[in-house]
Amino acid sequence: MMQARFFWPHLRRDVARFVEKCFVCQRFKGSAQNTGLYLSLPIPDSIWEDLSLDFVLGLPRTKRGSDSIMVIVDRFSKMAHFVSWKKTFDAVNVAQLFFKEIVRLHGIPRSLTSDRDVKFVSHFWRELWKRLDTDIKLSSTYHPQMDGQTEVVNRTLGNMLRCLVQDNPKKWEERLSQDEFAYNATPNRSTGPSPFQLIYTKQPNQIVDVAILPKSSKSVVNKTIAEIQDTLKAVKENLQLSNDKYKRSVDRHRGFKKFNVGELMMLRMRRERYPQGTYSKFESSEDWTVSHS
Repeated sequence: MMQARFFWPHLRRDVARFVEKCFVCQRFKGSAQNTGLYLSLPIPDSIWEDLSLDFVLGLPRTKRGSDSIMVIVDRFSKMAHFVSWKKTFDAVNVAQLFFKEIVRLHGIPRSLTSDRDVKFVSHFWRELWKRLDTDIKLSSTYHPQMDGQTEVVNRTLGNMLRCLVQDNPKKWEERLSQDEFAYNATPNRSTGPSPFQLIYTKQPNQIVDVAILPKSSKSVVNKTIAEIQDTLKAVKENLQLSNDKYKRSVDRHRGFKKFNVGELMMLRMRRERYPQGTYSKFESSEDWTVSHS
């Protein structure tokens, strides 16, 4: 506006300084930059002991009724879990979901960092974690950087979901597990290795790993096949030894009977020896004459 009507050297600089010192602007205009020093959380000592948690809200409602995502991040390994849920859930529902999806797999964390939210300031939520001797670290209102870990993950999650769902936004829940796998299999800039590699000491198998067999691994495969074949052979040998032992034990109480031509013998035939429809459970044995030896 000023440039359209006036001109003098360094006009933009002078106007910017004037606006910066404007009392009304200072009172009512916000700042795009966070104020105050950055407060970093202590570095965790191990995996899945110190977690950060946040929510992605306002998503299209899916067939299952989900419209939000709970994002849980291990601050040491950076591994994340994306859990679909409903924004109508209260503290009780969230706690149950947390136990089902996180505690079941990784145990109880020592600390949980979350921004200030009604679900976590509720009396029930605080009392629940207090009983478990877990310290809840709530981000300060003036220092939102404390919970920046999940904010970064949220942005990454949003980008991946947009790429996967494209013209079908209501199918985001179906793609959530795929996003989680991709995120955890990707090397992390902070730690270096991927979360998968830090937790499980190896990268997870992907399509290319199981579809194409590298030449270098053929020896391992051949060794594995040989071990399986040796095991099967050993099992068969043990079964044969067991059968022979049982036969010797039973034969001690039995004898071999040789029939001569012309002798009579009683024969009870098995069911499958009879023509179809003629067998009866009350069928008696029949007399037979030995015609040849």
